[in-house]
This record gives sequence, C-alpha cells and structure tokens, in this order.
Amino acid sequence: MKPEIFAYLDFRLFLKDAFEALKAQSPRLSYRTFAKKAGFSSPNFLQQVIQGQRSMNSTYAVAAANAFKLNKQETDFFQDLVGYGQSRNLDEKNLYYQRILKNKRHASVKAMDKSKYDFYTHWYIPVVRELLIHPGFDNRNEWISERIFPRITATQVESARALLERLDLVRQDSGTGKWHLTESVVTTESEATSLALRNYHMSAIQLAHDSLKTFAQGERDIRSVTIGLSETAFIELKTRLETVWKEVLDFAGMQTQVEKVYQVNLQLFPLMRERKGKDD
Repeated sequence: MKPEIFAYLDFRLFLKDAFEALKAQSPRLSYRTFAKKAGFSSPNFLQQVIQGQRSMNSTYAVAAANAFKLNKQETDFFQDLVGYGQSRNLDEKNLYYQRILKNKRHASVKAMDKSKYDFYTHWYIPVVRELLIHPGFDNRNEWISERIFPRITATQVESARALLERLDLVRQDSGTGKWHLTESVVTTESEATSLALRNYHMSAIQLAHDSLKTFAQGERDIRSVTIGLSETAFIELKTRLETVWKEVLDFAGMQTQVEKVYQVNLQLFPLMRERKGKDD
C-alpha cells in the first residue's frame, strides 16, 4: 500500500517508505530497475538520496513523483517537502514550511506539529506562560502585554494563552480563576519543532543583543569569551554546559513565586570552519 505522502515532513523518509511499499508488491524491484524507470542517470541515485548522500533537484523530484505514480497535488506537495528538506537558508526553509502547512490534507494529520511550531516560533509564548502565574496577574491580557518587553499586544497575549491551554502547559482553576503550570512539556523530536527551535534561538539571541542597549548593567549579566579547544575538549565542555543547564532548570523549578521573567541563553559555537579542499 502506497504511503500517505501528506503525513510526511521528511521527504527522504517518504521515499524510503514508498520504495519499500513498491518492493512489497514487486519483490524483484531494485534501486537499479527503479532508476531506469524514473530516468535517473545513476542506478543507486534513489538509495543515495534516501541515505542523505545526494540531493535531489526539481527535475529528479518530478521524475521520482512520476515513478511513484503521484498525482499533481501529491507531486506539488512532494516538491515542497524536497525544498524544505534541502534548504540551508532559514528564511527559505520557513517559506517552504508555511507552504506545507497551507496544505489542508497535511494539516489534518499534523495539527500538533503546527502547535509546537507556533510555541517555539514566538519568543513571547514562554514569557506569557510564566506571567500567567504571577501573583499580581488579574486575568487581563493587557496586564501581561503592558509588562512584557519588547511590548506585544493584548491580542498576542490572548493567542498565546489559548495555545498554552491547547498544549496543556497551563490550566486555570475554575473556582479561584488562578492559573497553574502543568507538568506537561512540549516535546522536540519532530523536524518541524527543530525548525521552530532555530527560529526561537535566533529570537532569543536578538533579545540578548537588544538588552545591551535597553537594560542597565545591574539588570543583566552577559558574558563572552573566545577560547581554543581540541575536538575532545569541545565535547567535554559541551557536556559540562549541559550539566550547568540542567542545574539552571532545576533551580528555576524550585522557585515558588514569579516576580520577574528572565531569558537565560547558553551559547557555544565555532568561529572557524575546516577547509575540505583546495577550492573550498
């Protein structure tokens, strides 16, 4: 049975499942015979694409779609999956993802991914979550929008609150009207969430940049250092930072009263790339 392409976000995974479905119907099918059927120049092209060893241009994407007998709507969707999966530019990747989300058949099976994407794309969602349990919160969206910096609108607060409820990250006591955080977490294993996390990190880094101009030194703590490391030392330092991060989360979890909401960033990244060849 041909897999439902609209249930996929990873085009390589779809290709793998679609090929296996064809092979189940025709046990003698091989990558070589499929390549001949699709018109690929290399007999192992499909296998190399599935394994991430080769990319797929638009011509080959259409050829593969035809070989798998996809209709026009499915072919268009497959091309968006290929564009999304191979884009290295974040803006371009977001553009393809938005096109994927607009497909109604995909939306019907991936609604939760969209919610997770929204949670991480908007930097202020976690801020609203924390302010909902602030002792001074009076259940007005304006109370939150007036205190968040950079400022957001009351409408954005309302949308954030609705999303947090839908994800079961907050609950309101029907008797007291007070809000409480739940033990639920937004999982991050999906590829859509991975993209949203990149958007979120970019927003968080921009907020840190802006804080240098908008907050006095006593209100912030920003540090930076440039160091040289071996590959082994890098892995060890990364592990140590993960331990520190867990300690920060544990410390935050012990707090019983929110007075202010802070953003904590930990960043470790290279300032050079290895040259792979003479012409790189």
